Amino acid sequence: MQKLTALLLVWFSLFLSTAQAQQGHSLSIPSPTSANVEHTDLKLPPGWITIPAPHADIHADPADRDTAIRLARHAAEAVPRLAEELQVPVGPTMHVVISHTESQFKELQPGHMPDWADGSAWPSLGWIFLKSHRIRDGTASSLETVFDHEIVHILLGRAFHPKPVPRWLQEGMAQLLAREFTADKVDALAQGTLGRNLIGLHELSRGFPKGGARAHLAYAQSADLVAYIQNTHGPAALPTLVREMAQGEDFEMAIRIATNQSIDELDMAWRERLTDSGLSLSPLFSEGIWWGLGALLVPLAWLAVRRRNKVKLDKWKREEILEDALARVVERAWGEQARPEEQFDHPVATTSDETIWH
Repeated sequence: MQKLTALLLVWFSLFLSTAQAQQGHSLSIPSPTSANVEHTDLKLPPGWITIPAPHADIHADPADRDTAIRLARHAAEAVPRLAEELQVPVGPTMHVVISHTESQFKELQPGHMPDWADGSAWPSLGWIFLKSHRIRDGTASSLETVFDHEIVHILLGRAFHPKPVPRWLQEGMAQLLAREFTADKVDALAQGTLGRNLIGLHELSRGFPKGGARAHLAYAQSADLVAYIQNTHGPAALPTLVREMAQGEDFEMAIRIATNQSIDELDMAWRERLTDSGLSLSPLFSEGIWWGLGALLVPLAWLAVRRRNKVKLDKWKREEILEDALARVVERAWGEQARPEEQFDHPVATTSDETIWH
C-alpha cells in the first residue's frame, strides 16, 4: 500500500505541474532604519495616479487605473485581516507601486531586482512593488495572491524590526496566508518525502540552501511546516511563535512555548506525517482537491489497464493491477514531461538586510 500511495503522490505532482506555470518571486529587505515610520519619497513617473485606501495607497500608470482600484479595495480588506491572523500591528500606510513595464519594475525600486522577480516588499519603507497584469503573462498566481504575500512580508518585517525574520518563518507564513498551494510545492515535497531527503528543522532554521532543488524543497517545507503547526497545535500557535521570536526569544524556546514540544519532537512528528502517509498533505490541500484527484485517476488507470491486457472493470479493485497501471502512467509522464531541474538564486544573508525572493 505504501508503494501505491507513493505512486499516487508522484503522479499528482506531475499532473499539477503541467497545469500551472512557474510562479515569480518576491524580495523583502528590512533596513536598519525605523520600520514604523511612513516614507513617501517615492520617485514616480510624471502623470501617475494614486488611489488612496485604508492602510495602503496604490500608485499606478493611468492605463492601470482599474487594476489600482481593484487592489485598493483588496488592501482595505486584506491588510487588517492578515495583521489579525498574525496578531501584529498594521503600522503606517503602505505604498504599493504597480509597474506598467518591466523597466519600471526594476528602475523604480531602491534596490536591484532579478529578471524573474514578480513582486517585492521593503518592510522598513512600507513599499510594495508589483507588476501590472499586462506584463505578468504565464504566472500562476493572481495579482491579489502576490499582493497578500508581500503584505505578510511587510507586517512580519515591521514586527521583527530591527532583527531579520527567520527565512523559513517569513516564507512559510507568506505562502500559507496568501494561500499559495501550488504544484511546484507538491512536487518538491514528493521528491523530498519519497527520497528520504527532507531538510531537518534545525538545518531549516539556520537558513535556506543557496540554489537548486534543495532551495525549492526548503520553500515547500516551510509552507508545509507552518501549516502543520497551525493544524496540529491550533490557531494560536503561529501568532504565539511570531510574537515570541519577534520579542527576541530563541528559536528552541519559542517553539516550545508555541507548541509545547521541543524542536526534535516537532521535527519528528512533522516528518512522520509526511513520510508515513504519502497522500496526507492535509495542511496544504483541501478535501475537494483530493476528490478531484480521485476523479482523474479512475479514467487514467482504466485506460492504462485496458491498453495493457483489457482487464475487466470488476478486476480494478485488485491492488497489484492498480499499482502496475499507475506505474505505467508515472513512467509515461516522466518521459513526456521531464524538464531541467529548476534553479533558484536565493542569497541568504545574516544581517538585518536579509534578502528574500519569492
